[in-house]
Amino acid sequence: MDYSHPSQVVLGLDLGAVNTRAALFGLQKGKYHLLGQASAPASLGEGRHLGEGVGNALEILQQTTGRKLLNEDGSLIRPFTSTGQGLDQIILASDAGPRLRTVILGLSEAGSLTAGRAWAASLPLALSGVYGVQDLACQPDLLDQLVEIRPELLLITGGENAGNEDAVGAWIELARTLCLLLPPDIRPDVIFAGNPEMQELGKRRLEPYTRVWFVPNLQPLAGYTDLTPAQAVADEIICRRWQETFPGWRDLVRIAEGQVSTLSFGLNRMMRFLSRASSPTDSNRGVAAVDLGGGWTRLALGLGGQALLVADPTESQLVAEAGTSSFDVFHRWLAEEINEDQAQAYLWNRLSHPAAVPITAEENAIEHALGHYRLHKTAQHLAACYLQAVFDPECGLTAHFEPIIASGELLTAAPTPGKSLLMVLDGIQPSGVTTVVLDKFQILPLLGAVAPSLPVLPVHLLETDVFQNLGTVIVPRSPAPAGELILTVEVQKEGGNNFDVEITQASLKRVVIQVNEPAVMILKPERQTDVGFGGPGVGGRLKVTGGALGLVVDARGRPIQLPEDDEVRIALIQRWQWILGG
Repeated sequence: MDYSHPSQVVLGLDLGAVNTRAALFGLQKGKYHLLGQASAPASLGEGRHLGEGVGNALEILQQTTGRKLLNEDGSLIRPFTSTGQGLDQIILASDAGPRLRTVILGLSEAGSLTAGRAWAASLPLALSGVYGVQDLACQPDLLDQLVEIRPELLLITGGENAGNEDAVGAWIELARTLCLLLPPDIRPDVIFAGNPEMQELGKRRLEPYTRVWFVPNLQPLAGYTDLTPAQAVADEIICRRWQETFPGWRDLVRIAEGQVSTLSFGLNRMMRFLSRASSPTDSNRGVAAVDLGGGWTRLALGLGGQALLVADPTESQLVAEAGTSSFDVFHRWLAEEINEDQAQAYLWNRLSHPAAVPITAEENAIEHALGHYRLHKTAQHLAACYLQAVFDPECGLTAHFEPIIASGELLTAAPTPGKSLLMVLDGIQPSGVTTVVLDKFQILPLLGAVAPSLPVLPVHLLETDVFQNLGTVIVPRSPAPAGELILTVEVQKEGGNNFDVEITQASLKRVVIQVNEPAVMILKPERQTDVGFGGPGVGGRLKVTGGALGLVVDARGRPIQLPEDDEVRIALIQRWQWILGG
């Protein structure tokens, strides 16, 4: 495709596990805007074709925008015509395809294996085996295991730059033997992301038998990881392999002229961009995105120009709850009186019917409690994968993230903005001062998929109202007992309508500021209270613009303490929901 002239109209297709979304972007007065968005149930499963869901979404998109995109035979009108019909470019992104069976061959758990786990967790991969240097002691048994796994993707890593060569060389030889044992049509793709001194050996020993990609070391220095090159190659491999295993994907790739990506890597790209734009060199300040979708729970942090991302399949999180007696884990967040049998029955039904929409108060309560749990578990998974200590179960997020972008069906379709915000606050427990925005059309990962061919499009969209400001959040931290004054907020509005708000420990408070209304907050913390302005007792001045919930001060402490008594706990959670609008 010729990109010398900017595309007038661009179609982005997000093929999710539950819904297929179509977003139409167009140039207006020299800047790209979202012209319309539509969704339809995903057409996944035996005997189904991805094109069904895409066609249905496009039909709805035509109706809602009044733009003609399809010919009478159902084919796309291309290019964009002078009469305003059709489009120029198509971008395709998904995480709904079969997850590739993946094996990591590395050295130590403290180094390359942890980096490898982080790489695998950031993409739609099924991690089937992780082996370190100690596993080389019994290679025949190991080969038997690998033949049984039949990995589709093999990552060889380990050995810092100019570091260990013997173990890395042994992994190369073992990968070669595995390829010789497997028929050519089921041999794994191999990504070599280890000591670069061993790349030449890898080429000689592996390239005659399988496809091999050589990328920079995942961990070139102790304590430093760079996953992006290996993620980019894996993204390419996943999209190529899906052409054989994901019914309809090949046809859509052809129509999109190869402009395809996984949604996870699209989100990864956006987080790196946003991090570089906000705090490129500060490893303690960044941006965050949470996604509570039907198919995945994602948590992505942009820090120092890098992306720390974990994508957990929702199904595996649901199975963990429906198949065990760990009801207590998320039962603590239920805002209705629901027994274990009721909750388990709902979860099993949710597994069978992932597109089902909660209707009753009890069903919504289960979904929202599960949302708290899903986010918290994914945050713990992220902390285990990355050397940077960014999340502590006792403290929540340990760095400052501004903004926090919330997405996914559970958050965008919540009955009230307050319930969306509570799930985010309780799930990842941020600190300091931040803004929470809602990606109401769930397009952030899609923007990352568009970026390589149209880098200005995401920039333009971020300046529009497709992201809804939920409000400014202040999270003071203090060792004070419950009920004691820890912070005074002086609110200054235009016209001289000033007032003070006193914040006590263990409280949640909302201050009404109208949408788009400018205001100034003067934060006056007590001596032991930290509001993120430089330490305990340090206050400051904060300019804000009103969002859907105005200003929210979350002084409930970290970790958030919930009463043991069911009746008292449910009443408290309902009170928090009422404070934030029901």
